[in-house]
Amino acid sequence: MDNLGLILNEFQLPEIVVRAMINRGIDTVQKAREFFNTDLSTLHDPYLLKGMEQTVDRIFRAVRSKEKICVYGDYDVDGITSVAIMIKALRDLGADTVYYIPNRLEEGYGLNLCSIDKIREIGADLIITVDCGIKSYEEVEYARGLGIEVIITDHHECEKELPDALSIINPHQPGCCYPFKDLAGVGVAFKLISALFSRAGNSAYSEKLLDIVSIGTIADVVPLLGENRTIVKNGLVKIQNTNNHGIKALLRVCGLRDRELNTYNVAFMLAPRINAAGRIDDAGECVELLLTDDAGRAMEIAAKLDSDNKKRQAIENEILNGAEAMIGETVDIDRDKVLVLCSENWHVGVIGIVASRLVEKFYLPYFIMACVGEFSKGSARSIPGFNIFSAMTKHEYLFERYGGHEMAAGFTIRTERVDELREKMNSEVENALGKDRLMPEVLVDFKLDPKDVNLDIVKKLKLMEPFGTGNPIPVFVYRGLTVTSSKMVGNNNNHLSLKVFDGEKEIRCIAFNLGNMQKTLQIGKKIDIICSIENNIWNGTESVQLNIKDIKLIN
Repeated sequence: MDNLGLILNEFQLPEIVVRAMINRGIDTVQKAREFFNTDLSTLHDPYLLKGMEQTVDRIFRAVRSKEKICVYGDYDVDGITSVAIMIKALRDLGADTVYYIPNRLEEGYGLNLCSIDKIREIGADLIITVDCGIKSYEEVEYARGLGIEVIITDHHECEKELPDALSIINPHQPGCCYPFKDLAGVGVAFKLISALFSRAGNSAYSEKLLDIVSIGTIADVVPLLGENRTIVKNGLVKIQNTNNHGIKALLRVCGLRDRELNTYNVAFMLAPRINAAGRIDDAGECVELLLTDDAGRAMEIAAKLDSDNKKRQAIENEILNGAEAMIGETVDIDRDKVLVLCSENWHVGVIGIVASRLVEKFYLPYFIMACVGEFSKGSARSIPGFNIFSAMTKHEYLFERYGGHEMAAGFTIRTERVDELREKMNSEVENALGKDRLMPEVLVDFKLDPKDVNLDIVKKLKLMEPFGTGNPIPVFVYRGLTVTSSKMVGNNNNHLSLKVFDGEKEIRCIAFNLGNMQKTLQIGKKIDIICSIENNIWNGTESVQLNIKDIKLIN
């Protein structure tokens, strides 16, 4: 019996579910058992992380000596959630703590000399970085010169030489044998907290932080496999039943109270509101949101974050329109392998989102910058097959500072070097991916038959959740369907609501951003579609719905 048959026999699952699992590398009975076993007892021992023993010793010494500890984070969701759980945990250990998140517009990403001066003024003896610091060579040295020790916890890619910190916890650092390398920054902070409370005799403590940890993990778009899958699977349940006033308030402003939560809700509803503050305002408010014991204050902050998010969306649309106009006027899409855009009018806090949107539309790597006089601050986004962090490292002399990973990075560059950046990155992309124009691929898991489209299949597919990077929602091809109704929906009529007949039954479908196809989909037309299968609840009635990704007319 082949592996397909063995897994079918062991787990009694429909073939389309097992084929989707095999396509994700879950291709043996043992791997399937590990995939479905998301019990928290499967998490690895945090002391397997290099530097953990020394880090825990130093923190407990600081607690006993009543030293002031400053937790230093980043202004994105991963950084904010990392700061929140670390502050909460250290205070529960009895530590004297403060936190510092740099202002995106004035200070930029990571440790900086001015922030260290401010931390010295408030009397901190120890800095613990979360979700940053792995490239802060000068800053760590400067802090040491002021008598401040630095512990770095980070998850970003490391270079051969590391900052001369007291200790470093990063699964990517040389010599670290930790079995799972893909933790988010908040996951690394979670591991440190687990180690601290294991030493304190309260190994179960860290579980109560899983609601916050899962939000940061989902938002940072790390692979939802291995430990991340376990964290998020348990964390979504924790969010649903959270006692955290801040998360409760966010759920309320998002309209998610009493609704079943999934990674989509977190990634596209909760996380953008947390992110909005760091992009256009003060990220410290988000930490307060997650720490406060005052339900009224939590609701006040959540409402402000909701307002900030609306402002962020307006700024984003303005930049996106400007970027697309710039592309149309100055860029040869068929020739250029990477797009490098720069403007004095763009908001540095929002350009990263715009870069991601442009990658989706044009399927090219992007470097997009806000030019501020002599220097330009920017975000880079990539496509599969091109490691943007490695390419930047190869030409690191171009950058004043940079950091990130394979698919995304942030950087500061002298404005006079933008043209050289364009030249070097075009060459790097061509060397990596060739000269031909790249096109996005839609990978299909299996073909559907009418027997496969029912609520029981939806239920069985949900066993594969949480979906995300590394474990995408299963997508199928469904052929020979007949259109029975077609209409545009949404505020701008940019979506499509369809009903199709598959030879046995009529099925409701939704096709986001395909509203322009409505005129070609008259009743009676035959189509093939690529889709995912989901449940739809309307007026208390549950039914199957196909979420269409692409449509092909066949007559």
